[in-house]
Amino acid sequence: MTFGLRAALLALAVTTVSAQYGPGGQYGPGGSNNNGNGNDNNGGFGSGRGGPSQSFIDGRQKVLIAHGVLASLAFVLFFPIGSILIRLGFFRGAWLIHGLFQLFAYLVYTAAVGIGIWLARQAPTQVGLLHSYHPIVGLILFVLLFFQPIMGYIHHLRYKKYQCRTLWSYGHLWLGRIAITLGMINGGLGLLLAYDAPLGFAPSRPQVIAYGIVAAIIWLLYVTAAIVGERRRSIAGKKIDDESSPASSLAPRKERYAYRYN
Repeated sequence: MTFGLRAALLALAVTTVSAQYGPGGQYGPGGSNNNGNGNDNNGGFGSGRGGPSQSFIDGRQKVLIAHGVLASLAFVLFFPIGSILIRLGFFRGAWLIHGLFQLFAYLVYTAAVGIGIWLARQAPTQVGLLHSYHPIVGLILFVLLFFQPIMGYIHHLRYKKYQCRTLWSYGHLWLGRIAITLGMINGGLGLLLAYDAPLGFAPSRPQVIAYGIVAAIIWLLYVTAAIVGERRRSIAGKKIDDESSPASSLAPRKERYAYRYN
């Protein structure tokens, strides 16, 4: 999008917001605002004189929905499933599939972040979208998750060498756990932000409730898988310690457990 077009869209948005969006304004479901030309229920981006066209509003809604869907898929589906896989996987090379799965999830989230940045740049400056919790948390997660595959690969190499977890291992594990949890919470913050800011689309209450229920269920499954995986890893370690044998016969058993529970 050229600078001139961005400036034109921003000017249209500022014109509408200055007439409709101010202290005490309401931009939630069922909100009604007067822009001097009549009532408007389009969340502050009405189609009255000086405001953007309906096609602009419809296009903005589609872009916003795409942002929410992609980010939700990343944190409510792909990242948790990839983590569950490595905790409960019983096959050699599960770590590699885990890594590829998480890399795909990060690419999906990258697309969501790009769309989110575009949306924030289209909004009027006085709305202050970039100063809200949702975009700040989203950008922090995006930067931190960039280092996850690097730490994961180093963790894998060191685990194979030392047959135990290192600092890289715990950094990779806990950054992933915190990021998945925070990402799910940030999705809820994004839905709340859509109520209060003139983004052109406000989710319905059933949609917000549905997101909360699905995210909670997936998070519980994810935490359960992590607990079960840690328990199995602990039991496997005890079996290796209890079954004393020559190093030559013990090594293959340890390697097998390393692939399962690292």
